[in-house]
Amino acid sequence: MEDLTNDEIVLAGLGEVGGRGSRLRKAVKGEMGASRFRKQFLERVHKLPRNIQKALMNGRAQISDAPYYATAEIQGNRCEMIKPSQSEQIGVTNIDGGKLGKDRFLVLSAIRLLWDAGSIEGSFTGSGDPNFMNGEWDMEINGKKVFEKMPIRKFHDSWYGYRTQAQYATYTLNNPKIIEPQTPIEFNVTFPNQVQGFLKVFFEGTVVYGH
Repeated sequence: MEDLTNDEIVLAGLGEVGGRGSRLRKAVKGEMGASRFRKQFLERVHKLPRNIQKALMNGRAQISDAPYYATAEIQGNRCEMIKPSQSEQIGVTNIDGGKLGKDRFLVLSAIRLLWDAGSIEGSFTGSGDPNFMNGEWDMEINGKKVFEKMPIRKFHDSWYGYRTQAQYATYTLNNPKIIEPQTPIEFNVTFPNQVQGFLKVFFEGTVVYGH
């Protein structure tokens, strides 16, 4: 595994706290793997609750890549992707009751939105008709909107021009969000006209669990 650089250590705020920082740095280095969102997590690990940092140091907490995901049918010109009434179901969603699981902290680094015309079990490889591309999406965390009236085209901006190697249909956050355990999440999509089909959203980043 690749070692943390000095810049990464400074960004994480781990190089300035003596023994505690050294132990936390070693714990993070041992768990992170080669995640492409590693730097974003490191920049925010010191913002996690102190008990979580302590759990990382003594090995009671683990770090792994997300994603969480949810799938839903478009109803007319709107799709409510995450609902309190939706239980966890393999292939449909791993978010139970519209909340992350107990003792799960997520540093959300990217969102991916896919469309399928025919089935909730489809391949989700299409980008939709013009009405789909002209839609907007909102996201709420704990009742507060963190994204509002965002154009769906933002998921495809990085697919054109010089960034043709970017992950398809993915919006990378400039300011990743920390989502705490059992925090209500909403993700809704609205279209200018009726659209038929199904949407699948992925929340990608780094999750801390098991403390």
